[in-house]
Amino acid sequence: MSALHIAAIVWGVCVTVFVGLMVYRGTLTQHETDQLFLSESALPDSQQENDKIVRRVNFIQPYCAGAGAVASLMSIVLFGLWVARLVAQSRS
Repeated sequence: MSALHIAAIVWGVCVTVFVGLMVYRGTLTQHETDQLFLSESALPDSQQENDKIVRRVNFIQPYCAGAGAVASLMSIVLFGLWVARLVAQSRS
């Protein structure tokens, strides 16, 4: 396996993790929005549930940012390896 193949596999894993975290965060925030609309007539427990959702979102936010940064960095590395391979092939 070449470095390009390994970088592509790592990039795919990073992007998959990033997309999964973003989908999870989106699901949580959608549930939070639903709770906000229902909070006027809902039970007092809904405020505690809403706070719990906000804590979950705040907990995964650094992981989302980190996974996005790693996925971006791996995109740059993958592109660099691809360009280096093209240059090496054109000189051969």
